[in-house]
Amino acid sequence: MSPRLAVFCIVLLDIMGVGLIIPVQPFLAQHFGASTTVATLLGTTYSLMQFVWAPVWGGISDRMGRKPVLLVTIAITLIGHIAFAASHSLIALFLARALSGIGAANIATAQAVLSDTHAPAERSRAMALIGVAFGVGFILGPLLGGLLSQVDYRAPAILAASLALVNLLFVALRLQETRPAYAINTTTRRLRLSALFSASGQLRGLVLTTLLTMTAFSIMEQSISLYIGMKWAPQGSGSRIQLASRLTSTYLVTVGLSAIFVQGFLVRRWLKTAPEIRIVRVGLATLIGSLILVPVLGAVGSFNLFLLSGATLALGSGLFNPSMAGLISKSCSEEDQGLGLALNQSAVALGRILGPTVAGALLAVNSAGPFLTGALLTTCALVTALRLRITR
Repeated sequence: MSPRLAVFCIVLLDIMGVGLIIPVQPFLAQHFGASTTVATLLGTTYSLMQFVWAPVWGGISDRMGRKPVLLVTIAITLIGHIAFAASHSLIALFLARALSGIGAANIATAQAVLSDTHAPAERSRAMALIGVAFGVGFILGPLLGGLLSQVDYRAPAILAASLALVNLLFVALRLQETRPAYAINTTTRRLRLSALFSASGQLRGLVLTTLLTMTAFSIMEQSISLYIGMKWAPQGSGSRIQLASRLTSTYLVTVGLSAIFVQGFLVRRWLKTAPEIRIVRVGLATLIGSLILVPVLGAVGSFNLFLLSGATLALGSGLFNPSMAGLISKSCSEEDQGLGLALNQSAVALGRILGPTVAGALLAVNSAGPFLTGALLTTCALVTALRLRITR
């Protein structure tokens, strides 16, 4: 099996598992007594584990190979989903999401598989395939999660665990090791976030851009389901969890469909003629406009029109993510591909820690607060990206 197809399948099954749980997660937390702020902290816990573990897994994969790391992390994800399905308290939910976050810190290792098997000039286009997997996963996952949550709140997590088991068997039986044999067990790269401070100024600038962007995006991501609930499924309405979950899953499906088009068609074509840094800047500008569009369309009151904001958010992130991954890969030596991509993934995870931490508080103050704050942070990211001078 080609590395591209293998990585696509691995990421697709991973993201479907995540997407299955997203529609029901905040409302289940509220069912167990969590406030709006505490409900969004479930996302913080998940991302905190990614932040801590991404450089660890990335460094280990540089030293020991990609396949062993993927097997271990997917097994941890499996346990996390089972724990979520068995949860009967808020504390149990947090512990389950922590386990899943440790396992989900393997995206950089999957990206490293593509770096191992593609020339630098082809890496950004290859990374776009991961974006397509994200898009498909965020169509099928939330769609199925929204449907299954109507039957039982545990059903999405049970299916997520089943997909993790399939993923584990797939990697064990079908994925070939891509790390060159001569490189395994010969490097002594740092396995800590402190490696960022010894990195080049170009790499640090790219990682900072990712951090600002993902903080903004995660504020939106953690707020959007609660925002939809406030606007179209207010407290006191019948079957609120089911209605809010269904509307959230519809919104995420719209995001997923748009992401498939952007990363499967638009970005892969544009990368043939335009440098990655230009696409990153256009993506950031699109995200700024999209985040402002969320409360504007929400105020209009039409949910069908509101879906347009999901499509434009997917356009901006779809332009940004694979192009940034390609730039990160080009900024690292061949020996440091796993660690470099993992540092960027840690910036993604740190953004997903900072975002949910403030999302609930911003939403409690003003329903437009999370999205306008995200637009401001993304503007800072765009300024940083405009100042970067890419040398390789």
